[in-house]
Amino acid sequence: MILPDKIIEDINNYKKSLNEYLEKDMDFARFKGIRVPWGFYSHRGKKVYMARIRIPGGVVEPIQLKTIADASLKYGNGTCHITTRQDIQIHGVKIEDTGRLMDDLKGVSLSPRGGGGNTVRNITACPLSGICKDEVINVNAQAETLTEYLLQQDDSYNLPRKFKIAFSGCSKDCSGCLINDVGFLASELNGEYGFRVFAGGGMGAKSAIGRLLENFIPAEDIGYCVSAVKNIYYENGDRKNRHHNRLKFLIQDIGFEKFRELYDKEIKKLKDSEYISLRKKPAIQREENNGEITMVDDGQYKEFLKYNVQPQKQDGYSIIELRMPRGDISAENLLKISGLENVFPGIEFRTSVSQNLYVAWVKNQDVYNLYTKIKEILTDFLYPGTLLDTIVCKGALTCNLGICNSPGLSVAIETMLKKEFIGKSVFNRLNVHINGCPNSCGQAPIGQIGFYGLTRRVLNRPLPFYKILLGGRKSAEFTEFGDEIEIIPAKNVPGFLQKFLSIIENEIKGIEDIDQYLKTRGKEITKNIIGGFSYVPPYSENRDFYVDWGKTEEFSLEGVGQGECGAGVLDIIESDIVSSKTLLTQAKKETYPAEKIKKSIFFSARALLIVKSKEPMAEQEAIEYFYEIFIKTGIASEKYSNIKEVFSGISESLPEEKRKEKFIYATGFLEHIKDLYKSMDSSFNFPKGTSRTEQKLPDKERLLDLKGTPCPINYVKAKLFLENIAVGEIVNILLDEGEPIDNVPKSLTSDGHKILNIEKKDGFYRVSVQKEGGYK
Repeated sequence: MILPDKIIEDINNYKKSLNEYLEKDMDFARFKGIRVPWGFYSHRGKKVYMARIRIPGGVVEPIQLKTIADASLKYGNGTCHITTRQDIQIHGVKIEDTGRLMDDLKGVSLSPRGGGGNTVRNITACPLSGICKDEVINVNAQAETLTEYLLQQDDSYNLPRKFKIAFSGCSKDCSGCLINDVGFLASELNGEYGFRVFAGGGMGAKSAIGRLLENFIPAEDIGYCVSAVKNIYYENGDRKNRHHNRLKFLIQDIGFEKFRELYDKEIKKLKDSEYISLRKKPAIQREENNGEITMVDDGQYKEFLKYNVQPQKQDGYSIIELRMPRGDISAENLLKISGLENVFPGIEFRTSVSQNLYVAWVKNQDVYNLYTKIKEILTDFLYPGTLLDTIVCKGALTCNLGICNSPGLSVAIETMLKKEFIGKSVFNRLNVHINGCPNSCGQAPIGQIGFYGLTRRVLNRPLPFYKILLGGRKSAEFTEFGDEIEIIPAKNVPGFLQKFLSIIENEIKGIEDIDQYLKTRGKEITKNIIGGFSYVPPYSENRDFYVDWGKTEEFSLEGVGQGECGAGVLDIIESDIVSSKTLLTQAKKETYPAEKIKKSIFFSARALLIVKSKEPMAEQEAIEYFYEIFIKTGIASEKYSNIKEVFSGISESLPEEKRKEKFIYATGFLEHIKDLYKSMDSSFNFPKGTSRTEQKLPDKERLLDLKGTPCPINYVKAKLFLENIAVGEIVNILLDEGEPIDNVPKSLTSDGHKILNIEKKDGFYRVSVQKEGGYK
């Protein structure tokens, strides 16, 4: 991939924000909204971070692999992880090192940009693209060049939620097209090569399978197709409901036919107005090779040839798949693996959605020598694509959302499988997927056997449990999610699985549709045997049940918190609003210092600018943007049309009474911003001229009698009543915060209102307000 100039330039903006955060000039919440779209997630405990590096289509050059390993050793804890989206993660990174880490990566065209948040995520593709005998099209080129195109666009980082794209080169559907927001399945129609397109897939708490959007498009239309879907999602997706803002929910809400109608209109508009052409990636010329694989009388080598090696479509070359248990590999070993290119020139590396690492373009005559080198580096790399090759997320090991320690369970399962099932029928025909929570980083819904973590209380103590799923698969139009069957204590999962596999071992030999078998007969078997694995002994009898796999301490939900994968715009807005409020609270206690009042107005003015693609760091710039974007367009109230003059006129030289008036102005401004934020719809649009603070009163004094109204209803009614007058809202805030009645200024000129009198009588406030030359 050629890293776009925009990404390189934007690194400097990230560094500026990082420095502000480190200097305490930016709070944690706002910086989270900046760093997460750059692919930096906090580990559990929020002391160190993970960097998720994009690997488009999974193709990674030896020098890139070396750079990642070096960076992990230099900035991280020396552990790397391959994800189910073919990214590579570096763990244990200090936040102050994130800028330097990106500088190292950009030198080899790598970046974590879009690795998290509401962004276009890493685009996946078949790891064997270009070298697979069965492929219709080499889809890696499309994944790479589409990535380059999308990374240059600002709206790729400001979507309602994450946006996932996948390419599969044949009907085997290695990438799982129908579990992505947009999936491209290579196909042929009347001698022309192109793609079938699916939209609306995705996994998680409410998984959905994508539906056919285009029966066929030529490869040159990929850019138009993705842009059309992304534009519809950008304009119509629900940005405020974090649990209902994936593309699949938009399609469910409006219906697929309505979505298709929007898509047809959008793609026509794009073709009429824009020219989208992805870069043509030149093919790499390889020398012909006629070598043969060396045969050696070595039992482990024979297993290696059986399970790890397959021929490329190019004669004389082989593909070697290395199983990476749980997707993990030490940086030291990754560095040694990257160095194999020095011994075997021309080899290429690929990450897979199965969390493994492929070595491609291995000359047949080099296979045995490469095997011996790998043995010197790795100790557990045999049997990829088997029952032993569990797909598993990081779970409670590092993830803020993780409930159970899924990698720990994976180790226990693998230990059991190695002892009893290598070479058996189930070993070659089944797979296991494990999630540490109901989310689907480990892709449990498409596992033939799936588990996802949850918790239950037993005798008033929390225990790790797993939900069992059976019969999932990714297979283009035949993709299915597994059926949820039963729950089981975490410590009983390996024992249950051992008995379950032992029973079906003798039954599946003649079964062709193993997935349907699991959903019917597998479900029956589970129901029959689950009783033997459901009992949890009291803590006094067996403490082990109350300790998760891979842990020594008793299980608890300590450390589980809000996930960061959706961090972005709303976090930034709310951070600025909180910062403004905090400054006003401090200013009130400190006799209204001008600096804090100005800073509060700055945060209030900046809060909503991000939804208009503006992120000013300078105070005056934020005020100017707010005036141009919100005041002049009629979104914000005209009462703040003097914001530039008010802001520039705030100084410590003003007498305290005048500074207090500015404080009241800033308080009302903040409330108006909060009001606008509440009125913002799910697509980040604002109604014009409908702010509550602009609604008119009747031409007579109004009285709200709350005698006999119980608390807190009296407070709610009073607040709603007072919010119907602009100054009434300000008065309400001041009184609510304990400001003595006599201290409230009786004249406010910023909005043309006068407070004539405030009187407390019989348990309620009577506020007399007059509009200059108008109503009272």
